[in-house]
Parts: sequence; structure tokens; C-alpha cells
Amino acid sequence: MSAEKTAAELADDAFSAPDPGYGARLAAIRAAAADDGVAVVVDLHGALVDLRFDRWALNRPPRELAALIRRLATEAAADALRRGREVLGELLPEDPAVDGPKIGARRASEPATAGPKTRPRDPDDSFLPATWAT
Repeated sequence: MSAEKTAAELADDAFSAPDPGYGARLAAIRAAAADDGVAVVVDLHGALVDLRFDRWALNRPPRELAALIRRLATEAAADALRRGREVLGELLPEDPAVDGPKIGARRASEPATAGPKTRPRDPDDSFLPATWAT
């Protein structure tokens, strides 16, 4: 495997691998986390696919409830990524230090500020709709 492959190229390899089960197995990955009356389920990409509350959990202040949901979604997303890595095990390098960078590693020649510019969010407006009009 080339050390120059990007995460997108690795995903393409997984979906075009001789074993047709890779794509289906990756698409089926779900991970759950629950705590304090809230349960979340996310897919391989960390997207929320299920959210459940015990009735009493809804008595929390909105900011606390939102923070709990974010924390649980982050924990579940980390588990989903670990499961994805297990599925792709034979396609990924055994020793990233020898065989190449880990998925998501940035070469020194790449700029560290790639991606869209966004304004910092004020925690007080977390429940207000974002407006991008000038």
C-alpha cells in the first residue's frame, strides 16, 4: 500500500475490493452510547441516526441536555470509527510509522488551515438559527 493514499482513496478501495461485503459492512456500522436518561446511535460518519430520552431527562435545562447529547454522540462516533477500522483492517497499514501515515494525517507540505472559514460560535446562541446573510 502506498503511503500517499488519502482517506477518500482508502474508502474507494474498500468499496471496490474483491469482497463485496466491505461496502455493506461499513454502511451497517452503528454505535450507541447512553447515560442519564439519554441514548444516541450514530453511523460510521458520526451522524445521529437515533435519539431517545427518558421522560425525566427532558426536565434538564436545554444547555445541559445539548451538552449531554454532544458528549454521547462523540463517544459513540469514536466507537463507530474503531469498528470501521476493524472492518478495513487488511486494507490499512499494520504499522503507520513504517507503512505510511494514519488516515487523516497531514503531510508537512499541506496547509493546516484547509477548509471553510467559520466564525466562532457563542455558546449562548447554540439554539438560535445561524444566519449567513451579509
